[in-house]
Amino acid sequence: MARILSREDLLAIPRGGMALATGGGGVRPLEEVVEKMVDDALDQGKEFKLVTLEEIPDDVVVLSGIGTGGGIRVEQKLRWMNLPGFFAASGGVLRTGFDGLTFIHDQIKLKDKTFAPLNSWSELPGPDWAEAGLKRLKEIIGDKKIFSQLLGEINQMIIRSLIRYPDRGWPIIDAAGAGHRAVPECSITSLNIHDVPVCPAVITTSWGDLLVLEKTLSWQRAEEIVEGISTYSGGTAGGPLAVEGKVMKKAAIPGAMSFTIKIGKAINKAVESGDDPIEAMIKASDGWAYKVFEGKVTALLFEEKYGFIWGYSLLKGTGEWEGHHLKIWFKNENHISWLDEKPYITSPDGLNVIDPKTGWGLSNFWTSEWEYGREVVVVGVRAEDIWRTEKGLKLLGPKHFGYDIPYKPIEEIVG
Repeated sequence: MARILSREDLLAIPRGGMALATGGGGVRPLEEVVEKMVDDALDQGKEFKLVTLEEIPDDVVVLSGIGTGGGIRVEQKLRWMNLPGFFAASGGVLRTGFDGLTFIHDQIKLKDKTFAPLNSWSELPGPDWAEAGLKRLKEIIGDKKIFSQLLGEINQMIIRSLIRYPDRGWPIIDAAGAGHRAVPECSITSLNIHDVPVCPAVITTSWGDLLVLEKTLSWQRAEEIVEGISTYSGGTAGGPLAVEGKVMKKAAIPGAMSFTIKIGKAINKAVESGDDPIEAMIKASDGWAYKVFEGKVTALLFEEKYGFIWGYSLLKGTGEWEGHHLKIWFKNENHISWLDEKPYITSPDGLNVIDPKTGWGLSNFWTSEWEYGREVVVVGVRAEDIWRTEKGLKLLGPKHFGYDIPYKPIEEIVG
């Protein structure tokens, strides 16, 4: 039976999502912005229903998606820049909001004067462009009923899309394609493991481009096609695909949303009462989370390319980790770590760097979070069993990212 989410549940999503997002998912929205979004929606009488996979009817369509978003090189950004100050010290426009459509129009007009003249048939994207991909997909699938959209991953930004679900008549599905973490590639999804077709899918960019992916070799090829489009589109591109309800019930990873809410509520309560948010998170996880390091920030090193941010975070141990050093490699999200230069926790298990005072996770996208000397705790979260299968490790294990390191489950490392 559907669960109606409370204000407390909804406000827990950003903090729970950021504690589980493994350093990815962009920057977190301002707390006052989230509170206003939630309060406005509830004041309007909107209900947020959380349903299990079993409650999805067999004969409906559930949307999923392909897409990517991250960094590109400066020379590419100068040609097609779709976000101002994305990696600003303040967290940039993804925190404060901005008139994205006007920004895009200004950029197009600038390009028209320099290297990309408009044609007589050119159409600038309008205010309804965000719906263009879904509109085209509906034309492809016909009159099939759309039940809802599956979350691709868990992160701090999902509240911005979830807040609009009641307007569409959609419930929130208690599941995610990546489980209870964020991932850098749309191919890293349980739908891939279950051989759910990725085509047809619709891909749009901020610039008024729309493409239908009718056939591709694999989910990984679809991912890399989107990466190529994203690289020359400002760093983001993507869109929806349709999955039958009876297929989605078996293919998605259950429990991700309720787990996120549970973690977020525990952290929020601990912060409000002056208790330890790290202990609260670990206790609320019921054996999924482990404290794997404690220390201070030494540095965050990264570069932007191919639609991602890549780099390392460096931590110096304190307390029981005094004299030890942790290095974490990330591709948007954290994936590989070395304790004193020896392989330590790796994907598919999650690695979350968290402020022990506020309970907020640190985002690799938000440079000012990584102040030299800032106290942090690293919480590892055990991956769902599906990621530990042969195919799961091909998609999210160390070798997927080019590291010839054998995967060792987190519980075997830290006990």
